[in-house]
Amino acid sequence: MANRARPKAKKSSKGRIPSRGKVATLPKQSKSKKRGRGDNSGLHAVPDEVYERHLAKIDSTAKAMERAKAEYDQAKGVHQSAFKAAKGDGCDIDAIRLARKLDKQDSGVTQVTYANVSRVLNLMESPLGSKQLDLFGAIAKPEPEVDAFLQGEQAGKEAVDAGSNPFTPGSLKFGQWAEGWVKGQAANAAKIGKADPATLN
Repeated sequence: MANRARPKAKKSSKGRIPSRGKVATLPKQSKSKKRGRGDNSGLHAVPDEVYERHLAKIDSTAKAMERAKAEYDQAKGVHQSAFKAAKGDGCDIDAIRLARKLDKQDSGVTQVTYANVSRVLNLMESPLGSKQLDLFGAIAKPEPEVDAFLQGEQAGKEAVDAGSNPFTPGSLKFGQWAEGWVKGQAANAAKIGKADPATLN
């Protein structure tokens, strides 16, 4: 009996004939074991005394916060009652709140703020401006702070007489100016000491 002709193997798209044997497969990469819910391998990695030490601190700070909050709530209630009592006697609560807020600010900042408010009101032609109602008109920009020490130091460097101190004798700025004058004189003396003797003749 004549042998039947075996069908020719089909070529792949790349022109290669696929192998008839078993295809070798790469070994699967081992995956790192993830901890499941029941895995307690790291449960006792930290000693109990460490937990106990931190738990004690957390417990003490939590109790301190509770005590502080209770004291704050009580003080807040008393504070609100004081405002209610003032309002019951006819006091302007908004004026009190604003005055307390302004009192905590620097006086110079407050004056500049209200001077700017007056300017804006005038630009708006508001009756609250200083042109029509002298509500903010009396508020002027404060004079810049004078550094008496630097003034005295400059006077000393310029060889100004020490008796020309412009501040009131006995005042703080009078003493600061005098200290600065002495420093300025000392700076002049140091420059003379370092100068070349030939230039002094």
